[in-house]
Amino acid sequence: MRQPGTLDPLDIEIIRLLQKDGRLPYSAIAERFDIAEGTVRKRVTRLMSEGYFRIVGVASPFKVGMDVVAIIGLNVARQQMARSRAHLQRLEPVRYIGITTGTFDYIIEVVLPSMQALLHFLMSDLARVPGLSHTETSLVLDIPKQSYDWLPAALARPRAIGSEARPSRHKGGR
Repeated sequence: MRQPGTLDPLDIEIIRLLQKDGRLPYSAIAERFDIAEGTVRKRVTRLMSEGYFRIVGVASPFKVGMDVVAIIGLNVARQQMARSRAHLQRLEPVRYIGITTGTFDYIIEVVLPSMQALLHFLMSDLARVPGLSHTETSLVLDIPKQSYDWLPAALARPRAIGSEARPSRHKGGR
């Protein structure tokens, strides 16, 4: 029986395939590993419900009219961290929030249609973040690489999926 919070080799390979093509049919995955399509469907459903991955369409901001992408470092008073995080999460232009070590407490990514919208965001929306003491903004000029196909290094080279590691189509494996 699988331990909660663990991935077996088949789970890892299913995630890898869906990272390359989130629209890959379950039947194609099942055929690749010689398992039942229902097995793939159940695993994908379980992995998604447990939060291992999501399948989404990712638009290129510059191609859809969002001409300003900025990375902003923020320093916030320690006693205001929870309130500031909650405020940042509610801001529509904020696409990413990272709590960090080093120079900044938070690193955020914002996507906006114009420099005027960025100015408004910095002077109005960001100025209302509780405990905010300092920001530093960098504009993203181009995105030559954006990748989502990663797994932790410990899972980088799972052992081959052999017949002993995969459920049998005929035995009703999970």
